This record gives sequence, C-alpha cells and structure tokens, in this order.
Amino acid sequence: MSAVRHAWLGRYEISSTACTGLTFARHSHDECVIGVNLLGEEKVWLDRREFHAGPGSITLYNPGQIQGGGAADGVPWHFVSLYATADQLATDLGLAHLEFDRSLCFQPDLALRLATAIKCALSNDTLVRELNEEALVLLLGEVVDISGVRLPGSTGTGTGTGTGKPLISRAQELLAEQLHQPLTLDHLGAEVGLSKFHLLRAFQKETGLTPREWAMQLRTRRAKGLLRNGMAASDVAHHLGFADQSHLNRHFRSAYGITPGLYQSAVKR
Repeated sequence: MSAVRHAWLGRYEISSTACTGLTFARHSHDECVIGVNLLGEEKVWLDRREFHAGPGSITLYNPGQIQGGGAADGVPWHFVSLYATADQLATDLGLAHLEFDRSLCFQPDLALRLATAIKCALSNDTLVRELNEEALVLLLGEVVDISGVRLPGSTGTGTGTGTGKPLISRAQELLAEQLHQPLTLDHLGAEVGLSKFHLLRAFQKETGLTPREWAMQLRTRRAKGLLRNGMAASDVAHHLGFADQSHLNRHFRSAYGITPGLYQSAVKR
C-alpha cells in the first residue's frame, strides 16, 4: 500500500510517497531527479552499481541514467521527489549546463529542509505553494553545490558590486506595481536580468525577505491604509490580490496583532 501526493510547482514536478515495501523496475527519466529519503532504507541500482540510501540521504539522478530499486517487503518507506529538466534547473540556478557529479549525498539537515519545502509546496494554499517555490529554488542551489556542481558567484548579479541595490529596487518597483496579481519568479528574474536563484539570493541579502514575502508585507501595509479610509475588508482583499478575505485576515493579524475588522472599528472616526 502507498499514499502518493503529486503536483506541479511552476515548472517543477514534485511528489511525496509513503509506502511499505515498494520497488521500482529499472527505468530512466528525461528529467533530473532529486530524491530525499525520510524513513526506511532504499536499495538503489544505478548504472550497474548498487548503494543504499537511508534517512537523511539525498539521491541525484541525471537524465537518461538507468535506475531501479526500492525498499524491502514490509519495510515502511517515506520519500519525496522533485523532477526538473536539466535545462530548467540550469536556467534557474544561473548555470550554462548542469550535470550531477555525485549520486548520493548524506546531508540530514539539508534533506529535512528540502523535504519540508516539497511537502509544503503540495499545500492547497496558493500562497504557501508560492513561498515554498522560492524556498525550493534556494535549496536546490545548495543541493547542486554539494553534488559537485560549482554555482556561479555573485559577479554580474550586482551583489557586492555597487549595482545590486538598483536591481533589487527595480524588482521592488515591479512587485509594487503588480500587488493585485503576483509576479512569477521567472517573470521577475527576466525583468531584472537574473536567474531565479541569484534574484532570490540578492533580494534576501538586500531586504532580509524573499520577493513574495516582501510583496506580502507591502500588500498588508497598504491594506491597513485602505481599511483606515473605510474600504470594506472584502474589497480590500480583492483590490490587493489576497486569495480571499480569510487570507487578508490571517496576514493582517500576523503583522499587526489585530483582525482587519477590529482595526477598522478602532480607527473609525
């Protein structure tokens, strides 16, 4: 028996599988495959060699590699997976080409953070999915780095060169202009000329927040002004691109410690 959750996150295919004694025949993928083992031990057959991946292990497969294996009969097994084309990963991370040099990395802390981001990205909440797409891009940079692929530094991204602030200021302008309809990372990166990974890293260095976190704090701040001026909470939510009024309520209370309704009543003239 197995329980599988599967979804697309932007251009990444993600899944979470909890099962007992599942095995896979020898097969290959067109995409890069990144797996995280959370429970149980996987016996892996990869290109005519065998190895074991226990909890805390990250497995990395290049497109076309023949693989197979699984967990022994009756053994509980829980793992998460991410599938992305090599070209897409390379583009997102600012690389000209991507090929994993290592097939197995034992990195319990990184494995747990990556698995958590993938699981959260399977949420039915759109905002939670979007925030975890940002987390995944940054974590994929770490994964690729430990796999033996050298990521480009900040040269050309503007960080540390005196030109980073104008790039991030432009990104902030774009986010502010589109609060009612959040920008994708692909679009934002293309507008400022950075890969998704370098955009996120530079944005966090400059602001301490990811682009979506920054947009949400601005959206919530503007909501406060509209509520103070008497606009109905439902209209504020729609005007500023919140998924619905409950999303406005949640983020407003998290930021200011009071619900929109109570705030509006308190400042009513």
